[in-house]
Amino acid sequence: MKKTTIISFLTLPFLLTSCWFEEEDLFDKSASERIEAAKAEAKTALESAANGWHVRYFPSSTQEFGGYNVLFKFADGQVTVASETETNPATAVTSLYSLGEDLGVTLDFDTKNSVINYFVHPRNPDGLGSDYKGMEGDYKFMVMEASPEEIRLRGIISGNTYLLTPLPADADWATEVETYQNCAEDMEFFSYTCEVKGKSYPVTRTDRRFTIKVDDQTTVYAPFIYTKTGISLYEPITIDGVTAQDFTFKDEYYFEASDGADFKFMTPEPIRSDITFNLTVPEEEKTYRSVQVDIQPSKDTEYYYVTTMTRTEFESYRTDKKLTQALLAIVNSNIGSGDDPEVVAQSQLYQGASSYTLDYPSFYEEYVAIAFGCAIADGAFVATTDVTSVPFSVDASLLPAETNENYKRWLGKWAVTSTSSETSGTSYTFYITIKPNVINSNFKITGWGYTTYADLVNIAATYSGGNLRVTGNQANLYTTSTGTLYLANRYVDRNDPGSFGIVNSTNASNLVATYSSEEKGKATMVGRNGSLTSGVSFTITCLELYERRTGSTSYYYLPVASGYTSLDYFVGPYTMVQLVDAEGNELSPAASAATKQQLPAHPALLMNAAAPAGSERCEAIE
Repeated sequence: MKKTTIISFLTLPFLLTSCWFEEEDLFDKSASERIEAAKAEAKTALESAANGWHVRYFPSSTQEFGGYNVLFKFADGQVTVASETETNPATAVTSLYSLGEDLGVTLDFDTKNSVINYFVHPRNPDGLGSDYKGMEGDYKFMVMEASPEEIRLRGIISGNTYLLTPLPADADWATEVETYQNCAEDMEFFSYTCEVKGKSYPVTRTDRRFTIKVDDQTTVYAPFIYTKTGISLYEPITIDGVTAQDFTFKDEYYFEASDGADFKFMTPEPIRSDITFNLTVPEEEKTYRSVQVDIQPSKDTEYYYVTTMTRTEFESYRTDKKLTQALLAIVNSNIGSGDDPEVVAQSQLYQGASSYTLDYPSFYEEYVAIAFGCAIADGAFVATTDVTSVPFSVDASLLPAETNENYKRWLGKWAVTSTSSETSGTSYTFYITIKPNVINSNFKITGWGYTTYADLVNIAATYSGGNLRVTGNQANLYTTSTGTLYLANRYVDRNDPGSFGIVNSTNASNLVATYSSEEKGKATMVGRNGSLTSGVSFTITCLELYERRTGSTSYYYLPVASGYTSLDYFVGPYTMVQLVDAEGNELSPAASAATKQQLPAHPALLMNAAAPAGSERCEAIE
């Protein structure tokens, strides 16, 4: 879910040069009459496309992010905007626009529009660009040419050209956006080369821009946009005397210049295998805290990938290609300079009959076990088959008979709400799932905290005296490409309420949740008080995930999930409302809210997640 911020949009000089407007001698009119005539012509041009315009939107003066397919429609003083960057392709936001004057005609987006804000907000919701400039997209444009067939804009901030072409009258906007989204997914690959007149040049891709290494002195940058038939560069590029701009996607793995020029962008040629997989989830191997998936491939010599994920996440990928690319990104990220992919394959992939174990499954999710064939091509791993999948689930019937009812009542989904926060004073809510570990002794909890890793991490909690107790200083909770995740204690100095820090403490009662004696499904959680050798009297305010990087004792910030603010840590005490109990029964109308939080993300989706720069060191040691 993307944040919406109000912006003042498109206040600029508006120049019109168009063969479409009727020629008229305006110089016998006053300046005010001329500007009014120009504004009328501008309005006619903008509103001439009955079903709106397709926009080639390239943000940033260097076009470093490439281009995106965006739709505009102007009518009756309103503008409607849709974009392939929206999760829901049917999303279209309408805001007001007006035409004014400031050394010429101005075009103003007068009210907020969250879709266009994706490109111009200083902090992009997907972490693209810097934390203070975002994607540096344009919200002010010069109109360079205008006709019913085409409008050309020039961004005031970037200087980029924006091309608008009318949509067919019968085009459905949601279908158009989804088509561009699917094309982008189908045409995205892990590695590329550029071939011109039979000669190959190395290529790297960052977002939607190719960097082509021609020779030691020459590097060519080629930002591009996905089209319905291939890709189109922001502007033509020339290599070895051959110029090209538009490319057609061929045979599902390379892009060929559409005008017939000897110019291609190549990806590894697909390797296909006839290996098949028999996936089973034996009932006798299911327990309340683990599920075993058995895999029997038809061939013992070929590599394959196997994992599990929630059904919701599985369905969110939409295509096998997107799913396999995302999962193989994990394996490919482990190939360093000079590494032998075979060595990586032997540690990360499978061969022959095997099994895979999902630890600490939730009673409240449906899962899918998946497998697909893999091979090494040009030093990277690629999928060789479609995905084989099998759904499964577990439930509270697997709990042992000796499970204590007071222990059991903690199991389920909970909404946890802070009293305040460190910088803004906001009361935040996050959603956790409490799962059984050692019966009547301890739990595992997912969803803890405000980072994008929350749903990937199982933190530990103990059960004692009827209470649920969570301690910080939990180490090695999850392995990243640069280190491991760590659950740290944050505290407030009671003598200086504005002073917060991190304290090293393994006290089992850093946060203690007490079940209500009066109302089912309600609890409160408070942080313990303590003192440091330095004389600081502290209260634990929250426990949060950080990254401990290899070779460092610092706490590094992690990306923040949608709906939260980086470094605005929660401050307790906390109220807890149970949404779903151990048996899967909904206890609160708010239960549906828990399903609206960010999807549990597979590690592949976090590879490029942005995080604030820098680190935070432990301020005190207890």
